Amino acid sequence: MKGNRTGKGYYQVQGKEPVAKKPLTVKLPVSMDEAVREIAGDNLANWVREAIAAKLATEQQQEKSA
Repeated sequence: MKGNRTGKGYYQVQGKEPVAKKPLTVKLPVSMDEAVREIAGDNLANWVREAIAAKLATEQQQEKSA
């Protein structure tokens, strides 16, 4: 199977926290989409989750420092 696909139409997520029932969908500029897909490869969903988690951590740290 490609990526984290279970074969039943669902994806397995790394970690113990359950995923939201409603997906977060965004459209990216073509160049950004191409770059993300090239870097992430078959691990796109987890790569995007990790990128969002890193940005959240940065924002939360900045809020604490303010």
